[in-house]
Amino acid sequence: MSYTESSLCQLNGGCMGCCGHDFESKEKIVKAIQLNTIEFADYAPHTETSLIEFRDRAYNRTLRWGVCLNLIEKKGQWLCPLHPGQNNGKDLREGHCDINHLCKTAKEFSGWDEKKQKRFLEFIKSKKLNKADYSIMMDKSKLLEEFEK
Repeated sequence: MSYTESSLCQLNGGCMGCCGHDFESKEKIVKAIQLNTIEFADYAPHTETSLIEFRDRAYNRTLRWGVCLNLIEKKGQWLCPLHPGQNNGKDLREGHCDINHLCKTAKEFSGWDEKKQKRFLEFIKSKKLNKADYSIMMDKSKLLEEFEK
C-alpha cells in the first residue's frame, strides 16, 4: 500500500494534526512529543527491527494526551520515524495507522494551481505559528477557512 503525501505535512517544523485526536492542550502536545522522543532513544540503534519494537511498545490506537506514541522530534522537526521518508521508502506504519489520511486542508491544497498554493504557503509563513498551533489549526481547518475568506 502506498501513502498519500502533502508538502504541508512537513511545513513549519512538521504538522502532527493527523497523528492523534482530542488534543488536550498545546503544552500537553509538546510534553507528549518530548516523552515519545525520550522513549525513542531507548530503541537505538534505529534499525528496522528496533523501529518495529518502538512502534509495537503499545497498542496502535494508544495516545498520550491525544498524541500518537510514535511522533517524535528530531532536529527541531516533528516526524514519525516509521514514515517511508525516514526509512528509504519503507513504510513501517502499515497496519498501525491510517497512512492515507490527509486533512481537509491538504486535500484542497493538492487540487489548487501552483499560484494559489504559493499564496497559501506565504499566508502560513506570515502567521509565524509554532508547530503546535500550526498542527491544531491545520487539523481543524482553521488556516484553510481564514485563507478562503
